[in-house]
Amino acid sequence: MERERHPISLPAVLADGVVRLDEHRLEDAAADLAGEDDEIRRRFDGGRPTTLAEAEDTIRRYQARRGAGWPEVTYALRLPDGTLIGGIEIRRPTAEAADVGYWVFPAFRGHGYAQRALELLCGTAAREIHGLAEISAHIEPDNGASLRAAEAVGFREAGQVIENGVRRLRLVRRL
Repeated sequence: MERERHPISLPAVLADGVVRLDEHRLEDAAADLAGEDDEIRRRFDGGRPTTLAEAEDTIRRYQARRGAGWPEVTYALRLPDGTLIGGIEIRRPTAEAADVGYWVFPAFRGHGYAQRALELLCGTAAREIHGLAEISAHIEPDNGASLRAAEAVGFREAGQVIENGVRRLRLVRRL
């Protein structure tokens, strides 16, 4: 039996004047590589630097999934001038729940961009996705910046999960 899918339909662009969330473009691949560091590789199971071909394939996958109505949407995180500074994604494993993940390139950390992106995405998801009751983030306990960003927009600790052998805190924002 095929697993039930819970598609996500969100606006193509979300913006608040400080950050802009929109679709990744193939020309973002080089900036994506330039922004990748050991921290991003460690948190996202990379372990080694990504190649340009891999970055382009990932962007094509983001685009295809959005176009096919997958229960997952990945946005590029940009400054208003279009500079790529990271990304954020939302996945909907059930009708009532979604998960988010986000990353900010090293040169742009510490400016509140992750917090702003989370607020934009979660606020929009709460308004646009019928039946959604909660959004969760799974964050490693030593990732203080990510924990602070999530807590600043209303996420609260709700237990732990083990993913790929890694213990993460489960933080939840109830809608």
